[in-house]
Amino acid sequence: RAERGLGNADLDQTVPKTMAGSLGYAERLTWRDDVGGTLGTPEFDESNDDATLQKKIDKLTALIVASKEHGGMVVHTGAGISTSVGIPDFRGPNGVWTAQQKKIPPPKASCAFDTAKPSLTHMALVALQKNGFVKYVVSCNVDCLHLRSGFFR
Repeated sequence: RAERGLGNADLDQTVPKTMAGSLGYAERLTWRDDVGGTLGTPEFDESNDDATLQKKIDKLTALIVASKEHGGMVVHTGAGISTSVGIPDFRGPNGVWTAQQKKIPPPKASCAFDTAKPSLTHMALVALQKNGFVKYVVSCNVDCLHLRSGFFR
């Protein structure tokens, strides 16, 4: 903690005890100077005209439909799938590792892991799985929201 310029009192002020299950884990991560990849990159934006967006939707729909014919697709997810429910990611502009690199306190979660509800994306993956379009979900997330959403193990 001293390496990051944060003392225990600073951390106690920035991480409410009620959120220890969500962000307490961020403080327990081993410090690494190089976590790999690029940190702080802005979120990807699909700002396109309606016609271009519709073409992309049609292409994705065709890929999803074709996946069912081959037993279903494998979906890889990361921390970004849970940001909409208040659990921070790692590499985003306000991510845990981005804050670590900047030597500032980690972002605040708006809910604890044990009270977090699966996002619409989690539920969409469950629906796709139940209908034979998704065979497996591979996730590096520690929030257990895939399991809580009802995704078949």
